[in-house]
Amino acid sequence: MNFIPNRELMKLIIKPMFLCFFLTLSLLACNNEELFVEPTTEVVPTTPEESTGNTDTDPVAPNVSTPCDFKLDAVQANATVVINCVMDLQGKTVNLPAGVTLVYEGGDIVNGTLNFANNTTISGELMNSTLTMAGTKPQIKDSSFTFDPKRWGIVEGEVSMEVAKQNTNIIQNTIKKTKELGIKVFKIDRMDAYFYGNGMYNYNIIMPSNFHLSMTDNTHLRTYPSVDNYSTFLIIIQNVENVTVSGGNLHGDRDLYNRKDNLPPSHTIKIKSGVNVTIEDVYMSNATEDGLAIESDRFASDPLYVPSSNIKISNCVFEANRRINFTITDGNNIVVENCTFIDGGINTAKSNAAAPSCNIDIEPLKPYQSVKNVIIRNNKQIVKDISKNPNAGDFLVSHGDGPIIIENNEMIDCSVSYHTANGVIIRNNIITGGGIQAGSAETHNRTDIVRNEVYGNTVKANGTALSIAGNGVSAHDNNLEGIVGISLGAGSVEESKGVSNSVISNNSIKAKSRGITSMNTMENVTVSNNTIQMLSGANFSLSLDNKWSKSSESNFIIENNTIRGEKSNSTTGAPPSLVSGNSIRLLNNDFGDVQINGASNITLTGNKIDTNIGEHGILFYSDSPNSIIKNNDITTYPSKTPLDIKCIKTANNVSLSASVVIESNNTCNEK
Repeated sequence: MNFIPNRELMKLIIKPMFLCFFLTLSLLACNNEELFVEPTTEVVPTTPEESTGNTDTDPVAPNVSTPCDFKLDAVQANATVVINCVMDLQGKTVNLPAGVTLVYEGGDIVNGTLNFANNTTISGELMNSTLTMAGTKPQIKDSSFTFDPKRWGIVEGEVSMEVAKQNTNIIQNTIKKTKELGIKVFKIDRMDAYFYGNGMYNYNIIMPSNFHLSMTDNTHLRTYPSVDNYSTFLIIIQNVENVTVSGGNLHGDRDLYNRKDNLPPSHTIKIKSGVNVTIEDVYMSNATEDGLAIESDRFASDPLYVPSSNIKISNCVFEANRRINFTITDGNNIVVENCTFIDGGINTAKSNAAAPSCNIDIEPLKPYQSVKNVIIRNNKQIVKDISKNPNAGDFLVSHGDGPIIIENNEMIDCSVSYHTANGVIIRNNIITGGGIQAGSAETHNRTDIVRNEVYGNTVKANGTALSIAGNGVSAHDNNLEGIVGISLGAGSVEESKGVSNSVISNNSIKAKSRGITSMNTMENVTVSNNTIQMLSGANFSLSLDNKWSKSSESNFIIENNTIRGEKSNSTTGAPPSLVSGNSIRLLNNDFGDVQINGASNITLTGNKIDTNIGEHGILFYSDSPNSIIKNNDITTYPSKTPLDIKCIKTANNVSLSASVVIESNNTCNEK
């Protein structure tokens, strides 16, 4: 449960902070040497590799140094004054008449107060930490403002915690001031600095509504390591709307502690009941928890609940955040596109990963939180060294309500999966080295999980290409290659759970061990019209089990599948299929020989069976009560082996019960 800070308390804290803003900045300007002491806390961040190395603490950095040869005292009403020189007010207050416009052309106004009258205008570039603006609020010449860290007293590079706090105060209050003056776009270019927020949650940049924080590749915001267990956010977007954050590099603090585990939580960006939010072209890395987290300020049952909504995340890079690169626990109408996810949840030399160790996690705490209407498309996810971090990466959908669409993504050594979610669509993704895990056996026959789809994907896995469990899965038209092509029903210690009300059809499968396997319970499951190519050394084409325990049929049907392989010199080369469960129907398939062991209530009808050299067409290794074998076309190869080959054979010391019906209309072709 998320702790919601007392808003009234926060107001009482923020107001005096703002009132003291210019006093603080004056101290910064007058007492620069104190800012450059070595950090006194036990945890000291290393010098940033990208640091500008700036040690000039002068808050005023004009583009020119020539003193002005005129004064503002004599300016007439409605005049336009070009500032292309340095005007030092020497601590005095200048009263400007109405209608005056001050235009920036490389100069500066410093060390004093401008008292504005009505309808006055000033270029935003002229604002700085030593200039106080009083009187009537002036108009800003442009709707955008460029924040120069030198002009405002930001100390870059390695600093103490107190200086990191001062950096936070400066940037927060400058954003607040410029917002009040009507600025809509707050620009930062070259800056590399640490920030550490004041207060319980260590907020560093608090975004207002109708505001755009625009950064460049030269902008580096860094999280100063925390000394407590409260969260740290470089950027917080909370209970506001129409917000954009673009560009910049946001660096977390996961590797800045003298321990690998039990780190305080930090995020580079958190969206909390943000509405109409865009995050684009931002690099987010090394948070102790998540790079970007989307949630809502209250639970869904609260009358004042406002979900995070209408959010677009595009062209961002997420890398090596300790827990999750990107997480959603509450929100709707969210689009994530054209982003790169790298090494989510990896171990580093200085810190260990934290569960669930992944690139994307959608995990609302139901029924208190809700996630729906999410699109994740055209992204790339990768783990750079999967051998060192086998549990890192992946797109995970733990819970949620559809549509949750994951499409057209490229995944290298990473997988995509969903657990207890409804309305998930995984389509047209290219996955190399990973696989797809569709559903959880725990949702077997659950009425709230009724429709999930997996189609159009190309998967080349190091293990199982597609795992299916739970209720309501449609998996079709996928190209799958792996040790195992499709696995059905895994993931539950209860044999009564597995796969229910699902269709697996029209998939193209290449497999090194088994084409399709099943375990636990299959109920109303159809596997049809799949093409399976078994690769060299494969054991079984199909390995079918079903722990069905009811007296009625399970309606587990394997039909119209075509299997080929490289097993022997038979026509198809298909390895044998093993049937070892209850209530399974194999209808009209074209495959290799069939071995029945520990089965019951099996139907083999209308199949075209092409045996391997030295194998029987259908071999009973044990009794299979209530089974029927009829109308199969069986080809054997007795001439190619000295063994006594039969189309239908019972193993030595095995007797079939009377309920096993082998009809005479099976055709036996001997070659």
